[in-house]
Amino acid sequence: MKKWFFLLLVIGIAFCGRRVGEKGSDSMAPTGQKNECLQNEKSLEKVLNAYAASIEAEPDRWMYSNTASDFKDCSGMFIRLCEHLAAQFCKAYRFPDRKYHSTRDLAYWYAKEGNLRLVRDPESSQDLIQVGQVMFYGKSKKKIPKKFKLEDLTAPYPNSLLAHMGIVVAVNRDEYGKVKSYTLYHGRSSGKPASRSIIRSSQNPDFGNWGQPWLATASILVK
Repeated sequence: MKKWFFLLLVIGIAFCGRRVGEKGSDSMAPTGQKNECLQNEKSLEKVLNAYAASIEAEPDRWMYSNTASDFKDCSGMFIRLCEHLAAQFCKAYRFPDRKYHSTRDLAYWYAKEGNLRLVRDPESSQDLIQVGQVMFYGKSKKKIPKKFKLEDLTAPYPNSLLAHMGIVVAVNRDEYGKVKSYTLYHGRSSGKPASRSIIRSSQNPDFGNWGQPWLATASILVK
């Protein structure tokens, strides 16, 4: 009887020791895991660029696709980013989910949250270009009304003015605070993988994406 009791005691101690060891292992999880919750935007630039770099490391996996279920077009890749940030920041901020797949739907979501700002004069609005700003672009070679409204952006396809979107992950300004360039992370276009692109004001004076005018912006972090 004593032998059986001693054996059970040894097994119990070993099991408890293993559980303690497992807890210790969890607490040593690397930064970026779900149990490491970021609570403010101070780390946003680092998180965004680390995520973009991880996507760029697997170009074949993240090649552009306009098949809705792939979530590999510009809005689909943005939704994937939002899912990553939701895990990073836990419940500190709200992010759109996969119900808002298209660029039009995402503009509507940010407008509904009171976060979307229309950009009718890019030159005077360049202060809005900050890390973490979601950029919405119009169709190239299409005349944009001077006084376009939110409804013009969120109208059903093909009537919407919107054609593309991405997020600012870095900004380069001159000594006077003017934007010289900014880096955009986005799902790009057919035949290209998602990646970062540098938008230079010398080549894109309206701060648009190569012929696609900048029409609206929103902060990705919504409280």
